[in-house]
Amino acid sequence: MKSRNTSKDNDLIDIGKLFKSIWNDKFTILAISTIFSIIGYLYGTSLPQYFETTVKIRSIPETTFKEYNDILRINIENSDFSVDEFFNKEFLLLLESSETLNKFSKKNTEGVKFFPHIANRDISINYNRNTKTIKSHTINFTITLNENLQNQYLLNNYVMFVKELAMSNFKKQILRLINSKITVHQNNLEVAKEINLSDPILLTMTDGNSVVNEPGTLFYRGSKVLEKQLEHLKILRKDIAEFDLEYDPILDKASPLVLISTPPKNFIIISFIIGIFLSILVLLLRNSIKNKN
Repeated sequence: MKSRNTSKDNDLIDIGKLFKSIWNDKFTILAISTIFSIIGYLYGTSLPQYFETTVKIRSIPETTFKEYNDILRINIENSDFSVDEFFNKEFLLLLESSETLNKFSKKNTEGVKFFPHIANRDISINYNRNTKTIKSHTINFTITLNENLQNQYLLNNYVMFVKELAMSNFKKQILRLINSKITVHQNNLEVAKEINLSDPILLTMTDGNSVVNEPGTLFYRGSKVLEKQLEHLKILRKDIAEFDLEYDPILDKASPLVLISTPPKNFIIISFIIGIFLSILVLLLRNSIKNKN
């Protein structure tokens, strides 16, 4: 029984000596921890700082080109797209293009200072799982900067620039498509006139599709129908050329820059704690060596 009590007393004495030793060397421990904190701060400030801003973009409303959809169904890689879907694809391609950034920087003096500091770009889109089309109001465009420039409003200007560029490219491609349709209709109109076919002849293919929908057999529609369709296509071409897109793609403007990398003060705290533990460990080893001697 006495042996156990003696052991407990010795343990209490050892713990007491430990705390006494730490207390006696408190200034040494504090000095070492401070040095570690300074090193941690210097290390933290030497690392690149990254700041993030996000602008929320809404895709173009489905009703914008509704009147053109029946005529201008667009086929890309055996998939049909409505006109608004086609515009959205063009918009997104330009939004993530480095060449678009370069064009904007050349036209904007502030952009020259802003965009070279872009470390990363990210686009997140909410797709309709069934149709794989883009839902409205679900495009987040996020950029990461390696400097706190506080002029993230340029991101809003960039989005509007992309919209104008997308509309310009979109018009060119749609007009090219309309001109192609006009050429096909004109060629078939000449054939219909040559064979004196004024009224349509309805023929069907074995799979149930109307043969008069094939580009090379449109003359079966007859010259009267083709002339009216040509007239409509030319009006459509004029409308598209003069079309003014009243669409604001920005749903939420660019958010204030937020620091996303580890702030230097965190390195101070971590380094201070490491300094305390290491200094205590060194002091304990030193005292242990002294006691053995």
